[in-house]
Amino acid sequence: MIKLRSLITGVLLLAPLITHADCRKVTSTSLLSSEVIAAGYTATTWAGGGNFLNGPSGLPSVISLSTSSDFMPGGTLLATSTASFLTASNSKAYTSNQILYRCALADADSLEELYVTQSYYLYAGRTLTTDIESAYHTYVNGVAVRLTNMKTGKYYESGWQARTLTSDEWVQDDTYIYIPASAFSDTFVEVFKTDSTAYTAGNSSAIYSYGSVASGFIAFRGPGLNTASLVDGALETVITGYYDNWPGQISMYQNVTFVRGAMCLVKDYPSVVLLPTMSISSLNSGEASQSSFSISLKCEDAAVSSVGTTAASTAVAMGFLVNQPTAVTAATNLGLTTSSGGLTHLLDTNYGSSGSASGVGIKIYNESGTALTLLPSRTTRTGNLGGWYAYKDLTTSQGDSTDGVTTYTGNFTASLEAISGETVTAGSVNAQLQVVVSFQ
Repeated sequence: MIKLRSLITGVLLLAPLITHADCRKVTSTSLLSSEVIAAGYTATTWAGGGNFLNGPSGLPSVISLSTSSDFMPGGTLLATSTASFLTASNSKAYTSNQILYRCALADADSLEELYVTQSYYLYAGRTLTTDIESAYHTYVNGVAVRLTNMKTGKYYESGWQARTLTSDEWVQDDTYIYIPASAFSDTFVEVFKTDSTAYTAGNSSAIYSYGSVASGFIAFRGPGLNTASLVDGALETVITGYYDNWPGQISMYQNVTFVRGAMCLVKDYPSVVLLPTMSISSLNSGEASQSSFSISLKCEDAAVSSVGTTAASTAVAMGFLVNQPTAVTAATNLGLTTSSGGLTHLLDTNYGSSGSASGVGIKIYNESGTALTLLPSRTTRTGNLGGWYAYKDLTTSQGDSTDGVTTYTGNFTASLEAISGETVTAGSVNAQLQVVVSFQ
């Protein structure tokens, strides 16, 4: 009898571990402890990464493609972005403190983020290009996408890959581990021109808005979830748990329009423009620290120089993009904007921080001495007030047409000036600006 009681006791002690060693999707605060809620975490319903349910990828709204492989060869990088898991992976953005899963403490070594290309389709993540490493064909002929997990540094592949979550990525109480949205990885997105013919049955229209099929997916694997049967290296044709336990996707749906035609590319630009040191008193008296620079484009002779403002077209425009979020936010907060959202000044990359000058900004003037509006983003069809200019309005032909391609050069001036109504303080000014050309 003593031995029998000991055996039964042992079974009872093991039973709770078996019962609770699993994970649950969290869609309500009822699954959160008061301790976790007090720590600032929350929960709400979320649908998962199904088709049509993506957020913005951060890519330009228009990606330009030349119809000539000589002008734009395979391997040309067309666009990049860092797609935030919080905002890009779902049509309803997550918050960083939103709990997506709850798991037992015993599951600590078995919680994984999974990621994979859309290998369910030949044209969305199963067919590798032959000219670009780890890039996959898309439904747009001549266009490939490469995705990189920002926490592992590894390219997405057509087979599932796993990343084990760590304790510094979750929160826990005495009973459970809670997985917040912030635990999942952002994705670096690269869009390339490809000459690969491994897949050729896609769209070749002059203007095409990308369809619903995603480029890649992010899933969560843990004990008790149906995604636990997803096998490392297996193609995404195995869709266990889709899409309820696949909390993220990377997609160009409703975000990107591809436009083909005769176009321009940036040929030459200065990597650094140095401005002379200027005293506060000189700036306050209206003086400016200036330096000139030149930009060269190479354009197909059939390219149309214009600024579209409504539907996407093959009009080619150029502009100067402020590509640092802090500088864009600071300029916007200071009211240095036009009615179309363009920026009047380029501000320091760390404007407002210790060591950076404040009360000053850089204006860009064209050869005629007119101040240009700067682009706060790659959004097209916003006209001059948004920062786009017909490329021939800012450059002059060099008359060197060869094989249907001509060089255009524009001369500009960067001018550091005091901002009206702001107090000038001493410090350095380090700012970044990118010249871009795009179909509108």
